[in-house]
Amino acid sequence: MNKSGSRFVLLSAISCMVWALLSGCVTQTYRNGIPVAEEDNEAAKSKEAFREISRVINSYKGEYADLHFEKTEKIMQEIADGDVDTIKEVMNDPDRFAPPVLMSYAVQVFRSGNYETAMFWYYTAQLRARSDANKSLDRTTHQGVTELSKVYGTDIGNFAKLNPEKLEITMKQVLEWDKSAIRKYNPKWVAVLGSEAKVGTKIRFIPEEQYAIADSETRRGWEQGFQAVLKKLKEQRDERDGK
Repeated sequence: MNKSGSRFVLLSAISCMVWALLSGCVTQTYRNGIPVAEEDNEAAKSKEAFREISRVINSYKGEYADLHFEKTEKIMQEIADGDVDTIKEVMNDPDRFAPPVLMSYAVQVFRSGNYETAMFWYYTAQLRARSDANKSLDRTTHQGVTELSKVYGTDIGNFAKLNPEKLEITMKQVLEWDKSAIRKYNPKWVAVLGSEAKVGTKIRFIPEEQYAIADSETRRGWEQGFQAVLKKLKEQRDERDGK
């Protein structure tokens, strides 16, 4: 494996594990072993995230402005508002939408009680977001993905940690899906999460012919990271159960 490939594996594995461990520090209310979504708090967090995105969008210049991320933001808000037509549009062709849209969709699915389906779409979005960040030459995009995950993944992440077997099944399904699915969105969307977007005009990205390599190496690193997290979760559960 070349140095570039090794970098993809290391960054995505570390990012995944760090996020999973840190999200465990969040206080959550449970009912029958299932996290109870705190609707008001979640709605407030989503609205604040939208406001921050809007604020940054107004300052985009050059190639960043050409991404027209405000369209993605609009879809995310419509999903958060429960717009049935928009939700159906995403369901019918999920590969056409950037990861933030799928994260927003996953939250709505989770709130409807379809926890495992929500996990699938959330972790699919997280995998793709990490993969897109690995294509960016602005390394600060990884921190942006982490922050995005925190906004949309609290309840889903807590449910996953309580159900490591379901998480393991979901992880395998996500990897298989992503290997064969054709991504139809522009991976450069992730550039808006980096610090360079606030001051630059040109998006720094790896050549398009290297995208497939980045996707493959990210899947490998993502799987390694999740396996480590799953092992830790199962050990913690066995300790609690006195095994």
